[in-house]
Amino acid sequence: MKHSSGLPVLSSRIATTLGLAACLSSAGFAQVMLPAQAAKAPACASAARHVSGCSGSACDATPVPELDSKQQYDLPTLIDMAESLSPETCIAWATAKRSLEQAGIARAEYLPVMAFVAHGGDSRSIVPFPKPIAPRGYVIAEIPEIVVQAELEYKLLDFGRPARVDAAKLAAQASSLRMTRTQQQVAFNTARGFYRVQETEGQLAAAKQILNTAQTLQANAQMQFDNGRATLPDVQNADAGAAEAQFDLANAEGEVKKAKLALTEAIGVEPTTEIEVVAAEKTRPEEFRANVDEMLQQAWKSRPDLLAREDEFKRAKDSVKNARSRYLPTVSMAAVVGQTNMDPTADYGYLGPASVTTWSAQGQLRWEIFNGARGHELQAAKAEQKAAAEEKRAAEDSVTRQVWEAYVDLQTALEQQRAAQTFLTSSQTSYDSSLDAFRYGVRSLVDVVQAEKLLAQARLASVKAEARTLQSRAALSYALGAMPATATSNGVRP
Repeated sequence: MKHSSGLPVLSSRIATTLGLAACLSSAGFAQVMLPAQAAKAPACASAARHVSGCSGSACDATPVPELDSKQQYDLPTLIDMAESLSPETCIAWATAKRSLEQAGIARAEYLPVMAFVAHGGDSRSIVPFPKPIAPRGYVIAEIPEIVVQAELEYKLLDFGRPARVDAAKLAAQASSLRMTRTQQQVAFNTARGFYRVQETEGQLAAAKQILNTAQTLQANAQMQFDNGRATLPDVQNADAGAAEAQFDLANAEGEVKKAKLALTEAIGVEPTTEIEVVAAEKTRPEEFRANVDEMLQQAWKSRPDLLAREDEFKRAKDSVKNARSRYLPTVSMAAVVGQTNMDPTADYGYLGPASVTTWSAQGQLRWEIFNGARGHELQAAKAEQKAAAEEKRAAEDSVTRQVWEAYVDLQTALEQQRAAQTFLTSSQTSYDSSLDAFRYGVRSLVDVVQAEKLLAQARLASVKAEARTLQSRAALSYALGAMPATATSNGVRP
C-alpha cells in the first residue's frame, strides 16, 4: 500500500526537528524522524532551513508574506508556508527547545561547580591584653585585607542523579516528538483545507453546469410551449428549476469563499479569499487492499504522539527511582584555594603585613535520618507512574481507533467514487435521452425534470466522492504518523 510518500518539499520546521534530534542522539532522539520521512530527507535537505548547533530561534519574528492572487498554489507549497508561519509550530519548537535546555541543566549535575571570589574589607576591633603589655588592658587593631580565591564544589555520590538526568532526557525527547506531531497536525489541517477548497470549487463548477442544463431545459420548454406542444405549467416548472439552479450557484460561490478563508487561516496568513489553488485531477478509483494489522503496527511504531507517551511513562519510572534515592546518603566535597593580603595595625606594638596562600578542603556525608515528606514524595511518584501507564494505554487505543476509522473511511470513499462515476455516466445518458424524447414530443417535461435533478445530484456526488477520497487518504497518512502524500503541481493526487 502506497498510502504515503512524504512531501516533495519538506518544511523548515522539519529541519528544526532533525536538528534537535541530532543534539540528543545519545538519548535516542533520532526516533523523531519517521521512516517515511527519512527516505525523502536526503533529496529535500537543500530546501530546509537547518538548525546550526541547536542555537538560535527557528521562529524569529519575520514579516508574514502576502499571497499572490495570480499564482496557483499547490499543496506542498502551502504546507511549507504553514509550517513556517503557524503559531502552533513556533510554540512547539520553543517548548522542545526549553526541554532540550532543561536536559542540559540536568546533565550538568555530573560536573563540578567552580567559582572565582574576590573581596576586600577593613575591620577595627578590640583585642584584650594584660596590662603589663597594654596599659588599658586591650589593644585596638585595624585589619584591612584583600582576599582572592577559587572555590570548587562537587557531589561525588548521589543515587538520584542518574534518574533525574534520564528523566530530563526523556522529557526533551517527548517534547521533540510532540513537535513533530504538531507539524503533522498543521500539515494535515492545511491539506484538509486545501482539499475542501478543491471540493467547493468542483461543486461551483458543477453548479454552473447544472444552471446551464436548467437554462437549456427552460429554453426547450419555452420553445415547445410556443409550438403548442407544452403547457404553461411545464414552462413554469422549467423556470422554477432554473431559479433553483441559480440559487444553488450563489450558495456554491459563498462556500468557495468560506473554504478559502479557512485555508488561509490554517496556513497562518491573514484570512482572505484572494487565493487560488490548483484544480484537482480526476482520478480512477484504485484497489485498496492494505492489511489493517500491518498499518496498526506501523502506526504504533511511528506515531510521534504515541512514542512521546512511551517516553513519558519511562520518565515517570525514573521519577520513582529519584524519590527512592531520597532515602540514601549523598557524598560531596568542597575545596578553596586563594591568596590573602592584609596589613594590620594596632595602637600598641607593631603588626607586620602578610600575603599568604590559603586553602581548605572538606568532605561531607549527608544522610537524612528522618524526613516526613519522603514517603509522600514516593507515593506521589508511584501515582504519576500509574497515570502515565494508563495514558499510554489510552493513547494506544485511540491510535487503533483512528487508524481503523481512516481505513474504513478510505474504503468507503473509494466505493463511493466508483458508484458516483457510474451514477454520473448513467444520469447523463438518461438526461440526454429524455431531452431528445421531449423535443420529439414522446416524453413529458416531468420526465426531463426528473432526469435533470438526477444529473445534478450525480454531478455533486461525483465532486464530493472525489474530494472525500483525497481527504480520506490524507487522514489515513495522518493516522499512521506521516505527512500527507502529494503529487506534482499539475494537480493533487494521494
